[in-house]
Amino acid sequence: MLNTEIVIKRLALIKQLQKIGIEQTNLSETIASFSILSFHDSIEMFLKLLAEYKNIKSDNFNFLDYWTHIPSLTLKESMRNLNARRVNIKHKGLLPSKSDIEISKVNTIDFFEQNTFNQFGVKFKDISLATLVDSLVIKNYLEEAQKALDSNNFEKSIEKSAVAFNELLHKYEQNKVTQFGHSPFFFGKSLRFQGSFFMNIKDRKMATFIDTMKESVEEMQKAIKILSFGIDYKRYLKFNLLTPNVSRLQDETHVAEVWGNKKWSTNNCQYCIDFVIDTAIKLQEFDFDIKEIEEEIVYQLKFVSDNVKKVTKD
Repeated sequence: MLNTEIVIKRLALIKQLQKIGIEQTNLSETIASFSILSFHDSIEMFLKLLAEYKNIKSDNFNFLDYWTHIPSLTLKESMRNLNARRVNIKHKGLLPSKSDIEISKVNTIDFFEQNTFNQFGVKFKDISLATLVDSLVIKNYLEEAQKALDSNNFEKSIEKSAVAFNELLHKYEQNKVTQFGHSPFFFGKSLRFQGSFFMNIKDRKMATFIDTMKESVEEMQKAIKILSFGIDYKRYLKFNLLTPNVSRLQDETHVAEVWGNKKWSTNNCQYCIDFVIDTAIKLQEFDFDIKEIEEEIVYQLKFVSDNVKKVTKD
């Protein structure tokens, strides 16, 4: 039998795939059709995990065979219809109607809510996608954000999400800094103390021009940096509007600056948590440590140098 940690992590992957399907239902009707493939794949992954969990050999199972071998599974007829819609799309090129897409979404949600607890003793809604985040530090911040949200402490939840995002980008960038301190995500020195006030500019027009240029350059630096991480900028804008500005201190603690009375909601808090998780997963897909690359280059150069000396000596 699989251990609990592996089961939870695989359930988190399944939940991520289901989430992708739900997001696809909100796109144009043609693209929304592919949500049925995501829903079907997430359920099939669940069934394969369940068979493995129960030590049932399922290599030759068809989709509906699982209900025969595991009678406690529910919603067989709904899943039969989902499977038929999947066959129509994938093998016949027949696109489903809006109502079919909506029914598929509802049936998939019901399937996981009913069967996850019945089969694994875990509520599907309690499975955190933060499990998929590699960094323990980021994962802890996200779990704190989720706990705060569950307790309706919206301000704390938003703050923890903001800190998690700040720490995520910092850690990712730090792994790419060369031995000479150069970051590939550096797009010019900070202009924070370069405005007309600090430069003691008396001419009003010149002061306005300098401050405008300073603000423009700073905003472009921020935007380019976010884009260079491969982050969806439109989704980032919403996250940025919802979250406070976070400053990272020298002792690696964080200060979140919240101005005025904010009216956050459950949906806003959940959006921020999901955004950080999605960003973390995306960055994990292509990550590298520049120090390891530099060490490999040094090793290769030394190897070549040693061989050249050997040949010359011979």
